[in-house]
Amino acid sequence: MPASYSAGSALLSKSYLVRYDKGIDILCDPYVVQNGDWVFKLFRQKGEISNKDFPEFLAIFKRLNPRIRDVDRIRPGQHILIPLKKLKKDSLPGQSSGIVTIPFVTISNLPDIIKPYSIEHIVQESEFISRLIARGYDTKYGTKPYNEAIKLFMLINPDVVDPDRIYRGQKIYIPDSSIRNQPWYKSLFDSSDALKPFISISTDQPDNILSPFTAIASILDAKFLNKGIYSFPRQGKADYKLDLSSFPLIELKDKTKILLAPSTNKDKKINEPDLNAIKSCWSNVKIVPIANKVLTEQALDSVMESFEKKAFKNKISFSDQGIKVEVSGKWIIEQPYFAGEEASHLCITPVNDPDERTPDSIVRYLEQHNIIIKDFLKNFTKDSKDTKHKSKSAQKEDTAKVSVTIDFSDHKTIVNNLLTTMGYNYTQNVAITFPYAGIQIKALSNLISTRDGKSLLVDFGDIYGDAVLSIKKAGLGIIQINNKDNAHEVITKILDVLEASYTKDPTFLAAKRPVVYNTSLAIPGYLILNKEKHKTLIATATVNDDVVRFLINQDIKVIQPLRESK
Repeated sequence: MPASYSAGSALLSKSYLVRYDKGIDILCDPYVVQNGDWVFKLFRQKGEISNKDFPEFLAIFKRLNPRIRDVDRIRPGQHILIPLKKLKKDSLPGQSSGIVTIPFVTISNLPDIIKPYSIEHIVQESEFISRLIARGYDTKYGTKPYNEAIKLFMLINPDVVDPDRIYRGQKIYIPDSSIRNQPWYKSLFDSSDALKPFISISTDQPDNILSPFTAIASILDAKFLNKGIYSFPRQGKADYKLDLSSFPLIELKDKTKILLAPSTNKDKKINEPDLNAIKSCWSNVKIVPIANKVLTEQALDSVMESFEKKAFKNKISFSDQGIKVEVSGKWIIEQPYFAGEEASHLCITPVNDPDERTPDSIVRYLEQHNIIIKDFLKNFTKDSKDTKHKSKSAQKEDTAKVSVTIDFSDHKTIVNNLLTTMGYNYTQNVAITFPYAGIQIKALSNLISTRDGKSLLVDFGDIYGDAVLSIKKAGLGIIQINNKDNAHEVITKILDVLEASYTKDPTFLAAKRPVVYNTSLAIPGYLILNKEKHKTLIATATVNDDVVRFLINQDIKVIQPLRESK
């Protein structure tokens, strides 16, 4: 039976995220970088992986945090994931949902856990609590940590009625700043930064059950609580008991609480006085009616309807070095609204089949541009076998080869790479002869041999005037490349003369699903289809490595400009 605690009791716990990396579940600590954090000192204090193999830890950290370009330059306020431990499949309750909650300690009297993190002090002449707190808590007067320390001070010093009135020789306990490093510290305060007047939750960890509600919690990076009883004080009446087994709770990272209320059972209704009691303690609670049997998409629809419509959009776009990216989803939400991430968006989309999910490479690419993709199965149920499905295409991405890069400022290099990639025999500096003004002229040129036996010359400004007409009369085709031609013009001239089948500035859909809820990437360049149906993309803009992996995974060979050295 779930336990219920009286005022001052607490089950101190911490939620961790589970992320998928190269076929392994990684237990991660979501962390906000603090002032004075030094990356290597910070990371070496965190978890099993960093202690055993720090280079491997850094490699995992970089993959899980693609927005952190330089680990030596993390800044205060950044949200990062710190990989702690490699997990075996289903080794922790709730692991498949992507969020696990691990309890640390249950206590019957909250001061019992606070006092060990305090310093006993005898008040001296002319001492003030404000100075003692600021010094002991290593903070300044009026800051958030200072205000929290005052609340803890009053809790562990019940004989102090007024913090402004202490006397010489009085024994008091000053909270020490070390308590702020404890993983359960934030559990002591509610959304308004007040000490929780009560915490009443189950001592049991959540069941490892895949349900629409655990799916929603995972999608929103939230906690899902469905066991235990919360007690809400009512004036002149007994406390109202909220049973989470009847009214499950989803708690977002910004502490917004979504109370799921069954809409089909008249005996399980929250009346107005009881609702007021809940709202008096939880100012940011939303009551969401939910049918007893509902699919994930329907349940998520109901949850989303409880928020203001202006919080959502269906489309977001950006440009990346000439590549136009458009992300469409059923719900696109500014991330701070749900998870406190800085300047990012959460894109949530239902899919019918695991193979319709956005490929891992594009997910990583969009994360670098502060767009978090959350694709979920419409019929997510207890029988869903693999919430971390990795398709064959995703497996292939791990071994994808890099693209061919060429210097687009050099016309001869562009032509050579283009023709070689397309499968043509191309020979440079070939000696040719042709009749001109009654005599036989010798010259050097570049020769293309086509599959049907024809020969074409490529001239880079060495042949001009009547000599060009004479070459054509001799039965040779000629492609003339001028110094003023840009990369587009050079490529177009080659493709048009060769009568190649191509699409200019092609658009690619990231996922195998309709365009209405998909990610499209319009890449400047040419998508060439040869007779063997092999595809080659000649990109005239630099393409991100993750996008290249995606294209190669679609059996498209990629040629792109050489990156400029920094």
